[in-house]
Amino acid sequence: MPDNILLVHGYSVRSLDTYGSLPQLLTADGYTAQHVYLSAFDTLNDDITCNDLALALEARVSQLETSGLDTTKTAIIVHSTGAIITRRWILNRYKVNKALPSHFISLAGANQGSTLAQLGNMQVVHLYRGAMGTSVGAEVLQDLDYGSEFLLQLNEEWLDAYLSNQPPNVFAFAMGGDDHSAIDYQLFWQTHEDGSDSTVRVSGANLNYQMLSIDQNDANPTLTIKPPLNADPMFPHLVLHGISHFGSNGIVDGNASTMQTVYPEIQTALRVTDTASYQTVRNNWRTRTAGPGGWNESNPTQCNSTILFSLQHPGGRQVQDSLILIKDGSADENQAALNVSAAIEARQPIQNNTTPSSISFYVNYPKFSQTYPHTVQIQINSGCDEIVYPPVQYAVQAGQIGCVKPNEFTYVKVILKRESVGTYEIIPFSQNPDMTKQWPPLPQPNP
Repeated sequence: MPDNILLVHGYSVRSLDTYGSLPQLLTADGYTAQHVYLSAFDTLNDDITCNDLALALEARVSQLETSGLDTTKTAIIVHSTGAIITRRWILNRYKVNKALPSHFISLAGANQGSTLAQLGNMQVVHLYRGAMGTSVGAEVLQDLDYGSEFLLQLNEEWLDAYLSNQPPNVFAFAMGGDDHSAIDYQLFWQTHEDGSDSTVRVSGANLNYQMLSIDQNDANPTLTIKPPLNADPMFPHLVLHGISHFGSNGIVDGNASTMQTVYPEIQTALRVTDTASYQTVRNNWRTRTAGPGGWNESNPTQCNSTILFSLQHPGGRQVQDSLILIKDGSADENQAALNVSAAIEARQPIQNNTTPSSISFYVNYPKFSQTYPHTVQIQINSGCDEIVYPPVQYAVQAGQIGCVKPNEFTYVKVILKRESVGTYEIIPFSQNPDMTKQWPPLPQPNP
């Protein structure tokens, strides 16, 4: 077991009571108080980003290392936004071969973002936070929005690091809850999504996800997929039934009864010492979640997946106006789209507020899987008559059903082909063109 524990809180926290009874449970478990560290940082300043907080975490850990802390014998237990800050810090250290923590335990971590990111930036929230004497933390909320530049980079780097020949020597775990039933969660649709703990989706808390990419500029565009479709989950992931994001049944600050559910799972993660014991936990959690009689089977309306499209082109320009259709194999085009729409959750898709090229669909997995195989069709409006994006159409082939998995994110990066030939004409002078007529439209050469 690790010698030290560092706790990292989430968004909007302003006091150390956010950790609930967790510090006391750890000390009762044998950790002395001088080996349990509590993080405190500001997420409500509009000028502070998650990258800033990762760099600040590095500075504070470096100070502790100077005083004798052995980072390799330290477990980091994170909640909510603390997950992406800490993962960014781990990757920063990994790149320069600095010491890494032994364990990373994510409790309802917003590893893929949160639906509440856009809610938190609404004017009514600005007014509420202002009355409380704070800002909303606009930059952190921007980083938390599905498909943000921060999250796209973080998750691609994380996946590449763990798929490499020398992956980070960190035992990483993710768990989250599914309860969003409290009365105060019913006020906004964002706080009672199916398959969420009122703040983070089960798929958003998961450290297992797929990344697909296709480049329309290639001579023969080919879909690349990582990790391989038939690979086992890379990280242990567990859904805790009846656990919420915070409150009396919160995953970190819950009451004694709640922590009797949560803390034994933290203990299980902390007791992992080698690859074999890590594999044992991964298999056990997988069975409890996805096996016969597991959470997926018992909660079919809550077992959801998120598909996020990132539309890009080599010039780096943002795609402002797009239409994405996911259809089944029906011959009737309209019916093909309607059949799949029944599996798509309400108020979808969600377009990233700052990166409009990122568009996500939240789907009920059991219903969605019944409509395979799918065809994805993407149309782009450039806003200019002379610029054309050829439509993208991709049919899911047999054997590629695993591109979308229950309780996971699937990232689909499409590098678009931008055709600009219509912006330029060459007219032979021999055709006696009208030299005074102004454009647009551009003059055209005679056939």
